Order: sequence, then C-alpha cells, then structure tokens
Amino acid sequence: MDYLTRLLIQRSKKKGFRFHPLCKSLGLVNLCFADDLIIFCKGNNKFVQLVKEAFLLFSDATGLVANKAKSTVSFGDISTTCKQRLANILQMEEGSFPLKYLGVNLRPTKWRAADCGIIIDKIHKHLHTWASRNLSFVERAQLIHSVLLGVMNYWMSLFVLPQKITVIIDKCCRDFLWGSNGNRSKMHIPSWEKVCLSKNSGGLGFREGKK
Repeated sequence: MDYLTRLLIQRSKKKGFRFHPLCKSLGLVNLCFADDLIIFCKGNNKFVQLVKEAFLLFSDATGLVANKAKSTVSFGDISTTCKQRLANILQMEEGSFPLKYLGVNLRPTKWRAADCGIIIDKIHKHLHTWASRNLSFVERAQLIHSVLLGVMNYWMSLFVLPQKITVIIDKCCRDFLWGSNGNRSKMHIPSWEKVCLSKNSGGLGFREGKK
C-alpha cells in the first residue's frame, strides 16, 4: 500500500492533475486500511486515466488486482454522459452514497440522523451490559464519563453529528445516571444542567452533546 500511495502521489504531481475539491487542501489522493481502499480525484478523463495507470503499475509489480465485483466508482455533481465515460475507463459499476468505509457511512454532505445508527447501537449495547448490575450513583457517573461520552466524543471528533442524535445520547446518559426504567425513575437532587457544569462549579464535568 505504501508503494501504491507513492505511485498515486507521483501521478498527482504531473502537470494538470487536479485533486478532488474536498481533498485539495490536504493533497489527499487515497485512504487505505487493511483491504479497504478509496482513491480520490477530480472527475475528468485525464485525471482518472492517471489514477488508473498508477494502479496498473502497482498490479504489474505486486500481482494484486482490484476485485471488480466488490469495487464501485462514486461521482459528484457531473453529467450522466461524463459518469458513463469515466465508468468505462475504470471498468467499474457506479456506486451510490452513502458508501461504507470501516463500517461507517460516508457521504459528500454532512451526516444524517439515519447514518448514526452505529453510534446509538454502541451506546445501547453498553447500557444493556450494565443493566443487570447494582451500580451506585458514583459508578454510573464514572461509566457515563469514561465510556458513553467517550463514544460520543470520538465520533464528534470525526463528524458533525446531527442535533437529533446528540439529544438522544444526552437522554441515554440522563436515564442511566438517574436509574430510569421505562416511565419510572429514581429521585435525583441535581438537575442535568447542574451535572454538566465543570467540577469547579459543583458539577460532574459532563459534556452536553447538544452544546
């Protein structure tokens, strides 16, 4: 993969090559992890042909080839005729958004609530595991701070999460902290707003997602 990356970088330095608009500032041509590979470039015959040449050189040197049955090409805002021409050059079927990379939905726009199921599922999985334990308020607070909010903060460092999702996560944390079960909940003295204050201000230092 290092060799392929070098070949792609060499092609990107050729006169006239243009990066994908969202990758230009980073000079980004490809992302790879294990056997997943994404290659980016401007949607133009010349640029796509340069990328294909790099990949053919890589295949000749290593014997590794793309699995066409599992490979697709995704386009931005270009004409149907241009899409067909580029797909013919690459000999790949056109894919659709969102596409999956490392189990995460990727799209050229901001994440939608429907893309965030993986986050909610992870939080619910943790809550289901902890449900049978007799945990104190302090223990629940520690689990929220180190695990549940850790999950949210990780994904928020990668994507701008829709407010609808951060509201759901906040509710999951509140319900778990107060020991809510369905429509019933234990009495709690401090409000959620007080809990989200810094420790110096008398709170627990939680980060409210909607903020």
